[in-house]
Amino acid sequence: MSSQGDRAAALTGRLAGVAAAVVAAAALAGCANTDAADQRVIDRLAKLDVMTVPPGAVELARTSSRGGGNSAIRNASSVTLVYATTQTPAEVGKRFHARFDPTWHFKDNGAVDLGGWRASGGPGPDPDAEPDTVADVTARRVTSADKAPGGTQSVVTVSASATRPA
Repeated sequence: MSSQGDRAAALTGRLAGVAAAVVAAAALAGCANTDAADQRVIDRLAKLDVMTVPPGAVELARTSSRGGGNSAIRNASSVTLVYATTQTPAEVGKRFHARFDPTWHFKDNGAVDLGGWRASGGPGPDPDAEPDTVADVTARRVTSADKAPGGTQSVVTVSASATRPA
C-alpha cells in the first residue's frame, strides 16, 4: 500500500507541477501583451505636441516608464521631459498657454515653489483623441544643482501619462 500511496503522491505532485507551469506560461504571455501595450502608450505619449522642446530651449533629460498591471488593474505609463530655457517661469506659463490652449485644457495650479509656475490638464477639444491622457507642467527657477547652460532662468518639467486601453 505504501508504494501505491507513493505513486499517487508522485502523480499528484507532477500534475500540480504541470498546472503551475501552465499558469506561469499564461501569466508570462499576458505580461508580454501588457508590456507591448504599455510600450505603445509610451510611444504615443512621446509624440504629443506638449512633449516637444521649444525653440531656444535645451533638453536636459527624457525618461519613460511602463505602467504595468494586468487586464483588470492598469497603471499609467508616463513620459517625462526636462528642459532648460532662458524664459522666467512666468514667461514659460504665458508661452505654454499660447502654444497649447487650442489643443489642451491646462489649468494653472498654485501649489508650486515661490516664483514658479505649474499647470495640469488633458487634451481637448476631443479628449477621445488622446484617451485617458493627462499632462503636468512645472517651471521653476534654475538652481546651482541644475546642469543647465549659462543664461538659463527656468527648468521646465513636462510629464504626460495615460493608461493602456482595456
